Amino acid sequence: MPDLGAIWTQFTSNALVQFTVRFGLVYLFFIYLAMVFWVVRDAQQRTENVIMPYLAGLMVVVLNLPGLFLYMIVRPRETLADAYERQLAEESLLAEAEQRVVCPTCHERVQEDYILCPTCRTRLKRMCPSCAKLIRPEWSICPYCAKDFDERDWTVHAGGKAAAAAGSRDATEKIGT
Repeated sequence: MPDLGAIWTQFTSNALVQFTVRFGLVYLFFIYLAMVFWVVRDAQQRTENVIMPYLAGLMVVVLNLPGLFLYMIVRPRETLADAYERQLAEESLLAEAEQRVVCPTCHERVQEDYILCPTCRTRLKRMCPSCAKLIRPEWSICPYCAKDFDERDWTVHAGGKAAAAAGSRDATEKIGT
């Protein structure tokens, strides 16, 4: 029967085996350091707390792979950059929802295609006599068909009902004379 101890000693004293074992141990050590470094960096990206990333790294140093798995379970779901980006998207949607068309006189909400404000009767748009598109009353030319108006529509006013009443009185006076 061969001597197993002698065979084992001869195998482990081989230079190639010693190099492979040393290389493997160094490799495992660098993997271990990379694991600790990754946990610390990942925790820094997920929390504003200064101490928590180092505590998470210490947990991985002490517990090794179970510490890594425990960190993966308890870490925040999103990074600070993701949370900031989500917050910006929410604010953008909110700002877009708040952009609403309002009457310049009474500041009530109106639809984009309204011609008159239903609350104060301020003229919001007028129809071009040439192309029949809705345009703003203060424009002296139609941007769609380039029709130049002889006189501007002066029914846009800041006074609301009072100015509308004055404008209708002026029109009545012109008809009466």
